Amino acid sequence: MQPVMMVALLLCNGQVSADSAAGAPPANQVASSDGRTSATQINAAGPLRRLLSRRVRLMSEDREAKLRKRFPNVADAETAKVLADPDLIVYTDDEMPKVYQFWDGMFPGVHDVHYNISAHRGERFGNGNREFPWSAPAGTHRSPNVETLRFMLLPVDSQGNRRPIVWFKKRHWGDRQPGYGWTYPVGTVFGEVLAQLGPDGKAYTFELRTRRRSHGHWEVDVFRPFPTAASLSSRVKSLRPNWQEQPELLRLVKHLDEPHALPLQTLADNQPEEQVFNETMGVDVLPAVSDHRLIGELLTSTVFRSARNDTWRTGPRGELTFAPTTKASFHVVPANYDAGFVAIDNQSCMRCHNSCNRPVDDFNSSRQWYGRIRGSDGIFSFHPFAPESVSYNGFRGSARFRYEFEQAGLFEPFDPKRHPNSVYNELEGERRY
Repeated sequence: MQPVMMVALLLCNGQVSADSAAGAPPANQVASSDGRTSATQINAAGPLRRLLSRRVRLMSEDREAKLRKRFPNVADAETAKVLADPDLIVYTDDEMPKVYQFWDGMFPGVHDVHYNISAHRGERFGNGNREFPWSAPAGTHRSPNVETLRFMLLPVDSQGNRRPIVWFKKRHWGDRQPGYGWTYPVGTVFGEVLAQLGPDGKAYTFELRTRRRSHGHWEVDVFRPFPTAASLSSRVKSLRPNWQEQPELLRLVKHLDEPHALPLQTLADNQPEEQVFNETMGVDVLPAVSDHRLIGELLTSTVFRSARNDTWRTGPRGELTFAPTTKASFHVVPANYDAGFVAIDNQSCMRCHNSCNRPVDDFNSSRQWYGRIRGSDGIFSFHPFAPESVSYNGFRGSARFRYEFEQAGLFEPFDPKRHPNSVYNELEGERRY
């Protein structure tokens, strides 16, 4: 039997189309006498499935408009088009709280990462999702005052309708019952907008990261106002023509322009059975600049450009780094920024992202921590679970999917007859079941 779902329908210009997502129905929608929109059952796999795709908004229009102002001006037409798309699904941790699945113990279900379900005194968190390298966007785990805005855009089919995400049951060794996995269609775009809070309390975007689903892998890119040391030096000189007369700027420009050794440091996790991240790179610490107005200008008036396959700078012995760091409280990157350890290419990023939806015991089976690493199909931040079905106190619960996604036809059970491998394929090295 084909899956059946409930969807609100409206009559518009003589054609049946789907209701807008959360909130009040559109003005031209017919509502029932009790104020609720009328609904009917339709076959999700039938000819009317194209009517299900519609916009999903997880926050108010005002909040979304405010957050969209953080999108930087990018020197890439395709990325700019994605950022301007009205169908973009925008979210933060408030709308999409960090949760993980746990199916091999006494309290199965979907759990909030901040509640420790372990009874062992030595387990600070009880799950792996608050530890490096899974706790925060790459490079920001030691940086204070960083805020992350995320977005997703699903591709369209030949008829111009958004393709859905597909879900399936996924059981790992030791699970008492199967959990869930999901796959994004080829062409799906995810993004992260990283911003730091300035001394004035405003959020200043310093980086945009994108991931585009391809066949068997994700194509990654990172957009920065200053992909190289030379680009920052040039922009400082442009915005402050008298930079040579200002001791702090003179020191910064000399630091950027003149060659110097980059001290080598190693960033690594300590998992004994499968280490996820271990990298040694040079470190370039930017000197502080007390002219916070200049820092704000640098971040807000500069076009962001792709830093893919770029290096921030290379030292005299061949040591290199992919991004600078600083000890200053406000600079063009946040304090203690560790993105210099991460090359911007598909393989480097997948070192962490291929651990999505895997049991933490894969990495250390001797600890009393529980559950899976959050996410699925190489994306940590997104999940389909309804917030009200998440356990915030450690007790078991029944996992349920978000009504907005199912109602909009953007999340449906995987069916190989309707979801071809050319569009819904596994990541390299992974198996769906």
